[in-house]
Amino acid sequence: MARRMKWRCLAATTMVIVFLAGFGVFWVTRPLPVPEPNFEWGVHIGDTFRYQLRTHATYPWSLMFGVSNQTYEDILGLNGTTVVANMTSLPLLDGVFDSSTFFSAIVNVSRVDCVLANGSELQNAVEGIIASAPSGCILPIGGLPFIDSLYPDETPWFPPYPGSFASKVYPDHFFFAHIQSNGIDAMWGWPGNITLSDGVPTSVQWKNTHQYFTVYIDLILAES
Repeated sequence: MARRMKWRCLAATTMVIVFLAGFGVFWVTRPLPVPEPNFEWGVHIGDTFRYQLRTHATYPWSLMFGVSNQTYEDILGLNGTTVVANMTSLPLLDGVFDSSTFFSAIVNVSRVDCVLANGSELQNAVEGIIASAPSGCILPIGGLPFIDSLYPDETPWFPPYPGSFASKVYPDHFFFAHIQSNGIDAMWGWPGNITLSDGVPTSVQWKNTHQYFTVYIDLILAES
């Protein structure tokens, strides 16, 4: 009888130790809570940023496939030029608490317009494409870990309709991407590298990949 009681006590003690060890592993490996964002804009309406353009396509589709798109041909003609992005608006930062509200309240709100460095205006369709990349990448500061917690580190090779986001905090910059897709044969959007100090993209690549062609626009922040 004494021996049986001894074994029962030993078994109960072992179960307690295993439970506590498991709880300890869970506690150690449990992700740290993400602090609530304290968003603020690091830029102001009226600020301007100069971007050098590098444009190219995978091949001249107008010659190889008989497909013509004047907007993309105009964009390719801007290779080597400089555009000025002008801050025109800054949306309110209240009410941003998840990926949906972050997109609708911040990313999807146009914040800049672009002109050539010599003051000439861009054709509307061209300007809309070029301005969309830096506009979507100008982010509020004071909450980058929160933004990072909303999205995976990278987008899939071909995102499902309607698209996907990615974000990652690095020691010297913040990576943010928004790639849209029709779910069949086309995707378009941009990844950007953003400063930690003011939330301005230092480089953004807008890309449109279609069944017949791929067009790239690299915007590189020029030295002020």
